[in-house]
Amino acid sequence: MKIEDIVLYICRKYPLPNELSKARLTKLVYLADWQSCLRSGKQLTNIEWYFNNFGPYVDDVVDIARDSSHLTISATNNFYGERKELIAAKEGALLPSIEKAQAEILDFVIEETKKMYWNDFIKYVYATPPVSGSTRYTILNLVNFAKESRRAKC
Repeated sequence: MKIEDIVLYICRKYPLPNELSKARLTKLVYLADWQSCLRSGKQLTNIEWYFNNFGPYVDDVVDIARDSSHLTISATNNFYGERKELIAAKEGALLPSIEKAQAEILDFVIEETKKMYWNDFIKYVYATPPVSGSTRYTILNLVNFAKESRRAKC
């Protein structure tokens, strides 16, 4: 599945577009990949997730948004007056065609996180086994963590 389609889908369906900063959107894509691994044993994307200072983060999502003719990045300020960049669907950008199972994963991630303020959202991300079971500055192998999670439930 194309990262651009996932980002566009989230941007079109997320009920609080002013919350879709680069960091939050990237972590939503991470959560979608994680949820997909739990359900199907594979990621939605081909992203190699990296655990940096700020949790799972890669430049792939933002790079795709910068290069997309369907997405826009705009600068604004957060609640504390600090600069943040929001990613949004351009006016007229249509919802991408996505398989039902993939849409269910994205809808689940949106539903689970849409009411979370930033701190709760970050706690939720950090509680996922790939993050809680890894050390900073390592690659997160979501597929292996999903296998371990399924084994632990048996």
